[in-house]
Amino acid sequence: MRAVFRSVMTAVAASACAVTLLASAGAAASPQEAQKAQKAHKSKEPSVRRVTQGANGPSGDASVSANGRYVVFESSADNLVPGDTNGAPDVFLHDLRTRRTVRAGLTADGGQAPYGGSSPVISADGRYVVFRSRDLIRGQEQTGYFRRDLGTGATDWVGGADDLYPGEGALVGASVSADGRYVSFTARQTRTGRPGHRTAVRDLATGGLTVLDSPYASEAHLSDDGRRLVYWESVPAPVSYPPSRVFVLDLRTGQSRRLDVAADGSTTTARSGHPAVSGNGRVAAFASWATDLVPGEDPNGARDDVFVADLRTGALRRLEAPAAEGHSTLPSLSGDGRYVVFGFTPPGVSWGTTHLYRTDLRSGRTTPVSRTADGTPAAATTGERPVDAHGRTVVFSSADGALAPGAPSPGGDVYVRTMR
Repeated sequence: MRAVFRSVMTAVAASACAVTLLASAGAAASPQEAQKAQKAHKSKEPSVRRVTQGANGPSGDASVSANGRYVVFESSADNLVPGDTNGAPDVFLHDLRTRRTVRAGLTADGGQAPYGGSSPVISADGRYVVFRSRDLIRGQEQTGYFRRDLGTGATDWVGGADDLYPGEGALVGASVSADGRYVSFTARQTRTGRPGHRTAVRDLATGGLTVLDSPYASEAHLSDDGRRLVYWESVPAPVSYPPSRVFVLDLRTGQSRRLDVAADGSTTTARSGHPAVSGNGRVAAFASWATDLVPGEDPNGARDDVFVADLRTGALRRLEAPAAEGHSTLPSLSGDGRYVVFGFTPPGVSWGTTHLYRTDLRSGRTTPVSRTADGTPAAATTGERPVDAHGRTVVFSSADGALAPGAPSPGGDVYVRTMR
């Protein structure tokens, strides 16, 4: 906060000097011009608003389309749309242009889902929403992921835990290609002493299901064309401090390679995970405790940092954290691969409390995302696709009501920040 205050004071001082120089040259700005300049300066500041204003229940797990217009999210509120009487959380879609909210998690017949819906993600083109639910297609008792076509209203079955661990699995995440054709999903084994994770990709055009060979593949994310898949391979609990690593898989050729690898080809023994891939499939990101992946001293030591990999050249870089200590984790990438949105846990803050930031990989500039009007960082979380194609629109959820004007909803809201 002090750094923000210093930056503002520096900008004010610079503006004052500029006005003085113009005045001495006989070109003093009029009050009207000064007012215009002030408005222009303010318009460059990021803006934030509450998407779920007036909701009577908590909302979260937000995802945004590539053009930054449509937001899908999960909410327990029953007053966002008329006729919400199923008594369960549902999946909603909000149009940021018209500010209209509709329920996206519906049955194949267009009715409300009897068991609600959760864990939504929207395709880059904004046409498809993938979410978790149960018994949406008449005559078919299915629990797992469904895909709804917002254009035609069609609801299709994608897959569930039984596809990976029959009778002994639980779903933990999904991702979708830009055109909605490919959907990846992951299940966790639940009935063994050392549970594993398995990930599969469904081709909804052919119905084909590709199951990854790895018995520990989790947190998978697809590129827009559905060709590249990044995933985290980790041995789950009860193993203490299990090893973990990140990979990118070319689903067309079947070739995979590890991403947490140093320039000299050496692999780290530190934990790496939470991968992400840009929509264009050219950039990947992940978090790691490693101090030996890139040259130079690691300012925060053996704590989580975000690393960015160029998938064409293999070049790896470590992002500069907002503070010298703390943890940077949970990265997401804009569709064009230029921006990284990530969570940062400052020193002295309880683990799992993250403040969101956005880094421009071209300029290196890092900007706060989840902050209140007075510059105070706010704890926030993101869904599977929280940033648009060009890094301008970021959606997130938070219980901090000071993020936007108006009364906050009980349990937390979904917010959208427009970065300029």
